Amino acid sequence: MISLRRKKNREHGQIIPLFALMLVVLILMIGLAIDLGYAYLTKAALSKAVDAATLAGMRNLGQGTAYARTVAQNAFNANYGVSPSRDNGTPTVNVVFSTDANNNTLLTVSATTTINTFFIRILPQWQTLTIGASAQSTRPRLIMSLVLDRSGSMNGNGGAAALPPAVNDFLTYFDENIDQLALVTFSTTSTVNVSMRTGWKTVMTGAVNSMVFGGGTFSVGGITDGKTQIDNGISSGQNVVKVLVFFTDGHANIAQENPLGTCAGAWNFGGYDAPQTYVGIFSPTTGVAKCTASPPTCCGGTFKSQIDGTNKAFTQPNATAEAEYTAVQMANAVRAEGGFVYSIGLGNAINQNFLLQVANDPAASTFDPSQPVGEASFAQTSDLDQVFQTIAAKILLRLTQ
Repeated sequence: MISLRRKKNREHGQIIPLFALMLVVLILMIGLAIDLGYAYLTKAALSKAVDAATLAGMRNLGQGTAYARTVAQNAFNANYGVSPSRDNGTPTVNVVFSTDANNNTLLTVSATTTINTFFIRILPQWQTLTIGASAQSTRPRLIMSLVLDRSGSMNGNGGAAALPPAVNDFLTYFDENIDQLALVTFSTTSTVNVSMRTGWKTVMTGAVNSMVFGGGTFSVGGITDGKTQIDNGISSGQNVVKVLVFFTDGHANIAQENPLGTCAGAWNFGGYDAPQTYVGIFSPTTGVAKCTASPPTCCGGTFKSQIDGTNKAFTQPNATAEAEYTAVQMANAVRAEGGFVYSIGLGNAINQNFLLQVANDPAASTFDPSQPVGEASFAQTSDLDQVFQTIAAKILLRLTQ
């Protein structure tokens, strides 16, 4: 009995060291969980910051890689935010541009930082932790036709003065070394001012600044030529994004059909908005009027409409309806080949639903969600520059997503 009591007394003294040992282990486990939690938060912050940096840098590639690199660094700094109690120094950020096997431009942003630990620092090798994250943005080549209205109405609403600087600012968002661009302008006829190419900046700026405004609004001709230029710009094996940007300040009032009369081939007709009631028949190449009347009869009195296949007279309402319908069909043809269409309308003398249909905007009465979705924007001369810049930013967003 005496021996048994002595044994129990000795066992009573063992609970304290066991508790102390378990307490140390528990504190270390809690400390490890807290420090790993801080590491997780730091990793998340780094990931957010490098993601923002890659997108910002890629969207500013048109300004040159040096400028894009600075933008990427600034975007990282704005999105990370150093914590004095957590970070043991400033993060190291690397911004690298490269290309892949398909000639896509790649932007890789990687960042590492060292954070202080709070509990597991009692172990010398765990006084700090190094955390890293990286992100990569891929930017395919852009094949874009810029289709601009140079009709006579631009002289009366301020558009002739507002359009060139807005377009020139728009162009700065893109990289002439990798992106292919074409410029098409239209009035009574359509003209390819700059064919699809890289190295377009100087020649395109010159063409935009020297535009002469006058004549009708042959929208379908501009979109047709724009599509042709997009088709010409695509090389076999390229990974590209195809875009057509269409700008106008009025109704599409010039159509093109084969008259059912004495004039062979296709002729442009229309060209005069209300209150005028007369219609012109124009050469599709020179824009020179063959005759002007109400209705004109120099090429016979009717044409076969693409809207419903019936024969219709050369009247102003028929010309406008035909012009808008065929322009939308040509925009649909761009989308059928995977292209995106953006439309911009200037002023109040525009048919907004027509521009919505051209772009396949979700607000259009004919919106087709199965086709590439574009966007229609409406501007006044005071904000035309901003609208063009907004469209540029959305195109770049589409490129870098």
